[in-house]
Amino acid sequence: MADIRLMSAFGTVPGDAQEGILRVLRHALETVAAEDGSFTRAKAVFTESDEQCVFTVELDAGKKAALPLVLDLELLEDAVTDSGRQALLTEEVRQYVRRTLGQ
Repeated sequence: MADIRLMSAFGTVPGDAQEGILRVLRHALETVAAEDGSFTRAKAVFTESDEQCVFTVELDAGKKAALPLVLDLELLEDAVTDSGRQALLTEEVRQYVRRTLGQ
């Protein structure tokens, strides 16, 4: 299992919804790490301000993408309770990880 550290900053999302969003982001990273085996450590940062969501990740102590992943807040909120939306989020994270690793 990959060592994943997730930091966050929220602006407009209520506290109870924040936990769910962080849970689905962590799940997406864990799923990608387990299925692809492409990284063992991830330091991720998620920020939300005025419903603008940005996700960045540093993989295996040094590999960073040039641009952050911009996520849709509605997708994140839906992914908390909808497995289909969770799958879409996981795929977005998978593509971002691959770009970060140069694959």
